[in-house]
Amino acid sequence: MDEDIKKKLGECEKEKEDYLNGWKRSKADFENYKKGELERISSLVEYSQRDLLLELLKIVDDFELAQKQIPPEEENNYIKGLFQIKSRLDEFLNKFEVEAIETVGKDFDPNFHEAIEVVDGEESGVIIEEVSKGYIKSGKLIRPAKVKIIK
Repeated sequence: MDEDIKKKLGECEKEKEDYLNGWKRSKADFENYKKGELERISSLVEYSQRDLLLELLKIVDDFELAQKQIPPEEENNYIKGLFQIKSRLDEFLNKFEVEAIETVGKDFDPNFHEAIEVVDGEESGVIIEEVSKGYIKSGKLIRPAKVKIIK
């Protein structure tokens, strides 16, 4: 009888280990699933923010273009008020960690710049003019800067 009890105890120990190991695997699988879901949700949020920011950047571009077109002697309180809206947009972009890409005088980087014209000059690969601003958010490209570079 003692032998039967030891045998059953051994079987129970083995069964317990099997159940424990199965539970540990299930727990690890669930943790991996949660981590994967959080990454997917985060990338979805980032993607939707990117689209919103791209549309907002078009408005910022329009403000900057308008600001360049108005002679300083023509500025009045109404125009200054409009450009206060632009400064609020800039604050909004800063809040969401959106930064303009530095261009003029910098070396051309195809990861952040799009060359739309190549001109003759002394320093090859250097940006001489920014045609359209580019932006990054948290180190990731939102929109490349359109630039003119030296051949």
